[in-house]
Amino acid sequence: MGPSSGGRIDIMFLIDCLYGAGGGGTERHLSYLVTHLNRDRYRPHVVAFDLGESPILQRMRAEGVEVLHVPVTRYYTPSSFLRAMELASLIKDRGIDIVQTFHHKSDTYGALVARCAGVNTIISSKRDVGDRKKRIHLLLHRMTKACLSGCIAVADAVGESVVRKEGIQKEKVRVIYNGVDTERFRPADPAVRVRERARIGLAEDDFVLGMVAVFRPEKNHDLFFQAASVLCKEIPALRIVCVGGADTLDPYHDFFRKNGMEGRVVFAGAVDDVVPYLSTFDVGCLVPGSNEGFSNAILEKMAMGLPMVASDVGGNREAVMDGLNGFVIPPNDAGALIRAIRDLHKDGTRRLEMGVRSRERVEAEFGMDRMIRNHEAYYEELMAEQRVAARVRAT
Repeated sequence: MGPSSGGRIDIMFLIDCLYGAGGGGTERHLSYLVTHLNRDRYRPHVVAFDLGESPILQRMRAEGVEVLHVPVTRYYTPSSFLRAMELASLIKDRGIDIVQTFHHKSDTYGALVARCAGVNTIISSKRDVGDRKKRIHLLLHRMTKACLSGCIAVADAVGESVVRKEGIQKEKVRVIYNGVDTERFRPADPAVRVRERARIGLAEDDFVLGMVAVFRPEKNHDLFFQAASVLCKEIPALRIVCVGGADTLDPYHDFFRKNGMEGRVVFAGAVDDVVPYLSTFDVGCLVPGSNEGFSNAILEKMAMGLPMVASDVGGNREAVMDGLNGFVIPPNDAGALIRAIRDLHKDGTRRLEMGVRSRERVEAEFGMDRMIRNHEAYYEELMAEQRVAARVRAT
């Protein structure tokens, strides 16, 4: 296949699931990518194996992006063969030039179907270091890696993990950092900050720690609250804001009662617009114990002008420069987390300086436009390689 429709390149983005308020980091990244590509050169199509109504879906469709549902649950059942035929038909009907995959099912089953449908340029997007993948998952990645023309890793740490665990050739890996919308995410006006704090029951002079992450074990909310329970005894004005969906919060409410933290924690739940909550923070935290990639949540906080405390997992160290715009601490180290937050509370001047550097770093390295242009350059490079290969085959 080659560029069609008057020179435009048709790209199909395959993703395992696309649903829920706010979406996960990968879903938000995909939304940014498909809605900001140069439409004079690229025509994006999105196919989700599990699709539900969501603000992200509505935004993509409002921007004229085709979003389709090919329901695939288990890809080793007879019905998956029928879905493979459906997906292959969509690829051929739309003259797809590039397929880009997100998550395990798309990376393996989806990539194999795309190759059988005649797509020569297939890119896997690697979003984390793969700590949660089982042996069978890694084996399937190794078995289907020959389908891939290239691999986009969101951080050096992720790229190194992919080479080591999945056997992808190092020269096939391209590191493209996530980008953040620096217009939407920007330091809050003081009046907005006061207003948003009042809206969720916080005072102007509270010291607010904030964390944005879905409540899953690897995100380490337990460690975060353990550190906060110690600091609450030292800092009367300490308040905590948590944004992210959860199946149940009952265990945490019990913990707060036992540790005198009732009334000091705000659970916002899953929200589509996180900006009002970020504007209430003094310090941003993200302390996963494993399986991190290159966190959009960290970039968004940095763009808001916040100092960060992040654990040294995945690509966190590539965003947060220890001692410059925050602190990078060993994973699962409550003592280090306590010390970092304590230092930021005691030294307000340093805290503000770190926040300014966070914003400067995002503007210099992690803007949305830079991320989009890097993807486009990679697409052009791979398509040029395919044209050269086609000419060689023709001779």
